[in-house]
Amino acid sequence: MDECSEARRWGDIVTPEYRDLYFGKSDSRNEANESQNDFVKSYVDLNGTSRSVVCGEKFLVLGPKGTGKSALAWYLKATEGADRHLALVRDASSLPLAEIPRIQTGQSAGPERTVVAWKFILLCNYLELLLRDQGCSLQNDSEVTRVSKLLRDYGFMGDAAGRALLKASSTTITIPIPKLGQIYRRESRTNLNLYNLIPYLESWVVDASSRTRHVLLLDGLDSIFLNDPSYDESLSALVQAAYGLNQRLQSRPSTGSIVLLLRNDIFSRMALSLPDSQKMRDDLSLDLDWRVLSGSAGVRAPLIQLVNAKAARASGIEYIEVLEYFPPNIELNARDPASRRMPRLQYLLNLTRHTPRDLLRLFEEIRNTEAMGIYSRSVGGSLSQEVIREGVLQYSTKYFVGAIRNEFAGFEGGPESAAAAITALQHIGKQRFDREEFCAALSEARTIDHDKAESPDRLLTLLFYAGAIGNYVSRRGETYMQFYHRRDDSEVYLRGQFVLHNALIHAWGLHRG
Repeated sequence: MDECSEARRWGDIVTPEYRDLYFGKSDSRNEANESQNDFVKSYVDLNGTSRSVVCGEKFLVLGPKGTGKSALAWYLKATEGADRHLALVRDASSLPLAEIPRIQTGQSAGPERTVVAWKFILLCNYLELLLRDQGCSLQNDSEVTRVSKLLRDYGFMGDAAGRALLKASSTTITIPIPKLGQIYRRESRTNLNLYNLIPYLESWVVDASSRTRHVLLLDGLDSIFLNDPSYDESLSALVQAAYGLNQRLQSRPSTGSIVLLLRNDIFSRMALSLPDSQKMRDDLSLDLDWRVLSGSAGVRAPLIQLVNAKAARASGIEYIEVLEYFPPNIELNARDPASRRMPRLQYLLNLTRHTPRDLLRLFEEIRNTEAMGIYSRSVGGSLSQEVIREGVLQYSTKYFVGAIRNEFAGFEGGPESAAAAITALQHIGKQRFDREEFCAALSEARTIDHDKAESPDRLLTLLFYAGAIGNYVSRRGETYMQFYHRRDDSEVYLRGQFVLHNALIHAWGLHRG
């Protein structure tokens, strides 16, 4: 048996069997923790995103859930030191987001106080990052050292900041001033509230010098139910605070920046209350947009390049075309030999929300099925139709349904309403439906008091933005399906017809219309 017997050969390139490819994990943090070297080696940097962030050119990284915002954060964390930067990743889901507007900074309640509260949170974390750098000028400042110790003692610096912020939302916190240093000489009091302390914190971080770049990344905003208007004031203030601090950092020879990883639909909604939102988006943001272009360009689009590059780098070879492992066309109905076939790229993409996470999980479940070895290979060495169908079913039931459920995480309507919404979709039992059919199915699925239940319109809206359903549009004799993940400027139309996502049709064994 020669050395190529367990590999495919395309021209002069020998590639591994599909069962031996690597497509990563659902959570980039888990992937980095399991093998940091493999994670770094297989990471795909879209359009030099990491450099733009490290250099301080961009402070907003926008994109739908599953587009790689967290992967970027953990890649920067995994490559610190070797790339002359330090990164600190903070998880916003551990913060009492709705309580931030109530933090007692020493000011009157209102939007300005919320911005100040977020400034304080960001400055404490950024200061912590600077103090990790032994080459930073702040290491020699005794006043910074003393105040930092006080902030740690109060819990504002470190992983337990959430509890300290909750306390600050019910009582005004004051920081005792050491009887030495610049603050003591300038202030006529022995204690400072948070509002009066911020100018000193800001001055320290802006004037700090080092040969190392520093990047504070705020992640985890995808883990919170952000379609709730009660979060809007807090999130808008967060963006304003980060924008203002980054402008200060850019105006001086400072050493880093503060980066927010945020869903683009949330930023678009907040833009109405942000006076500089268009400037932020034009000058200081980047979109992690992997979506496939229409027509033949799809096979060269960033999303497919990502899959190819990740598989190739993990295998230690220069190039792999993952789609070439698949037959050119996929059968849509195994029970009907005369059923139509669909081009492989279109078929696979229709099972996803056009995000890296979805597509990589789809390829991984097909890989797991192939690795079981219970299905025969088709003529020509391509994956068999049976392997593809079983992998698609595993992906749809084990991953996609759960991913839709996760979109309800933190939903103030409670897990009962979220479960009822998913169950209602399943009980409708067909691909196309309207609002009335959903309402009827929802009434049957609910197990809570009707007076406490969320409105059907709100649940349909959330399902639309989660990618579970799309609008079925009929206009001027033309019909088409409009999903949010294909066009992020799409708006849900509640009075028309809806169409269920293909992965849910597979998961629930429904008839495709």
